[in-house]
Amino acid sequence: MKKKEDWITKFDLFIQKYYDKPFEWAKWDCCMFSDACIKAMTGESLIPKALKWTDEESALKTIREYGKNLNGSIKKAAQAKKLEKIDPNFMQKGDLCVIKQETQLCGISDGHKILGPSESGISRIEYKEILAVWRIPNV
Repeated sequence: MKKKEDWITKFDLFIQKYYDKPFEWAKWDCCMFSDACIKAMTGESLIPKALKWTDEESALKTIREYGKNLNGSIKKAAQAKKLEKIDPNFMQKGDLCVIKQETQLCGISDGHKILGPSESGISRIEYKEILAVWRIPNV
């Protein structure tokens, strides 16, 4: 998996296009949002095709079965696609992040904050700590 040459433009257009789209399990949850953003930047999905969920309960079950927790699942998928694990202090625009709130969540860095879906659309996610940052290599 590699970023397209014009990935920054694709990232910005993606955020603009989906800015008001609200959170919905299995359609626009943190994993689906992050995967859609990654697909916009690369043309490829990070989520393995075999992984499916329809609601919160099945999402949590899928995560447990694939990688024990969200951080483990993202790590497994990221390593399979040859993403680079990055020190959180060097997080940049377009990086995939796994964070801890009350639970684990994932989102995409805009270079300053981590973006993810919320009830009111894409928002900057407040978090307690960054668990992992993954970078998609450039072309």
